[in-house]
Amino acid sequence: MKFETIRLLTTAALLAVVGVSSHAQAIPWEEKVRMAENIDSYLATEYPSVIKKVVVTEDKVTISGVCSGEGSFLLADIVPWQDVTEMKTFPYTVGIGTKKFEITLDRYVKGREGIDYDRVFSKWAVVRLDGPVQILDSHARYADEVAPKATPAPLKLKNKKGFGAGGGELYLKEVKEIGIGSVTSNIHLVDVISGEGEDYEYGGLSYAFGKSVDRIRKHLGALAETDVVVSAIILCARNSVYADPENEGGFYAMPDLTSAKAFNVYAAALEYLASSYWGQNGGRISHWIMQNEVDMGHEWTNMGKQPETRLLDRYVKSMRVCYNIARQYDQNASVLESMTHNWVNGDGGYSPKSMLEKTLAYSKAEGDFRWGIAYHPYPQDLSRPKFWEDDTRSTFDRNSDYVTFKNLEVIDDWILQKGHFYKGKKRPLFLSEQGTNSPSYSEEDLTLQAAGAAWAWKKTAALKGIDAIQWHGWGDQREEFGLRIGLHAFADGDYQDLQPKPVFKVWAAAGTAEEDEVFAPYLEVLGLKDWKEIMHKVSR
Repeated sequence: MKFETIRLLTTAALLAVVGVSSHAQAIPWEEKVRMAENIDSYLATEYPSVIKKVVVTEDKVTISGVCSGEGSFLLADIVPWQDVTEMKTFPYTVGIGTKKFEITLDRYVKGREGIDYDRVFSKWAVVRLDGPVQILDSHARYADEVAPKATPAPLKLKNKKGFGAGGGELYLKEVKEIGIGSVTSNIHLVDVISGEGEDYEYGGLSYAFGKSVDRIRKHLGALAETDVVVSAIILCARNSVYADPENEGGFYAMPDLTSAKAFNVYAAALEYLASSYWGQNGGRISHWIMQNEVDMGHEWTNMGKQPETRLLDRYVKSMRVCYNIARQYDQNASVLESMTHNWVNGDGGYSPKSMLEKTLAYSKAEGDFRWGIAYHPYPQDLSRPKFWEDDTRSTFDRNSDYVTFKNLEVIDDWILQKGHFYKGKKRPLFLSEQGTNSPSYSEEDLTLQAAGAAWAWKKTAALKGIDAIQWHGWGDQREEFGLRIGLHAFADGDYQDLQPKPVFKVWAAAGTAEEDEVFAPYLEVLGLKDWKEIMHKVSR
């Protein structure tokens, strides 16, 4: 969960910049269900024809495939603001003259629906003609290969230990001193591009930089000097230029991809970030965590009330837009799906397990891409630090209601299944936001928090499928719904602002020669004789 103060834009003028319409807000629930059913059917269908490969070079796109059966066929260029499962006619097509085809087109299209469009974002499908009727005859495939604009060497994780979002001199000092290998950094897109202006041009339109673009530059530049791997958390404020028109509230919004101009401003902000922070002049984003806790979309990535598949369809589009930008500047970049501690039947949102498996279905149907998971295995009740006793619905089977620190084996098992791999290799799995709470700064509460951190580290370190864990947060914040889950305190009682808590000592020792000595006293708190007792097999 994100517990920071939210900055919002409220100017209706910004919404006009991207051509947002209000029609989507009135879509009846029954219609949304029908749309979701169409998507599910599309993903499950074995179409007669197939797009085999899409290659994007510096100035061309080459699409190859096979048409099946008799009749006439078209190659459809499907843009991000179109829903392939709702299209009765396909406005952007070229003829296919042979059953086995290879067609090369210009990459850039001037003046498409008010923008200069880059076909790197398109997906391509075969359409069969039945008289005047156009019928989808293949899945729509995204680019398999995209020409690079930069080729930085991969930045490898030096260890699994990380921090959640933080900043300032003390934060940077501790990143170096206690051997942090990775961090997360929240990036509100309104801080990057705020709307119409003259500062930055993309897709033939001009935009104004957000008020915090310099702060982002300084922060990422400072992190580059520490040699840590940075995951950017991409956030869209509701009531902003980026918010989907069906948004009904929540802390953040699903990005608006319902029109060419809405898509363009979203792509412009991501292009600015990717082209600026691939390591050439200070600052690098290695992983892109897309939006926040999408399985609890009504709170954290709001698109209004939606069937799971329809919300996921938009989310996959958001990931694809980012990926096809980021991969041009860093071929090792990945986009990560942000999920809560829910797994199958948790807090009443969508099921992360279901959403991840449907994302696999998208990869099979439309071409795979380098996506992974940014998971948040908080205790079932975020306020209660004794998850080892309290998390009764966090079980060691593949259909557990929750995945928390108690049963991390479940998501580790999921990511290590070979059928879930990308090009024969495990997908990234980051525990990108979580922590145990100290309800107060009493000795007992602080001890329980520290004991939970020791457990979390020991289990994370032992599980091969988990790449890193970023503890959230670096410091306690008064805005976090009464929680105190940070490594540092705020001023209260005997504690001063940013004074380290006992949990900080645990985190500092994790992965070092001092680990066993610092962790040892917490075995008794946890009711353990040996750390091996926390490990379990997953029942299948």
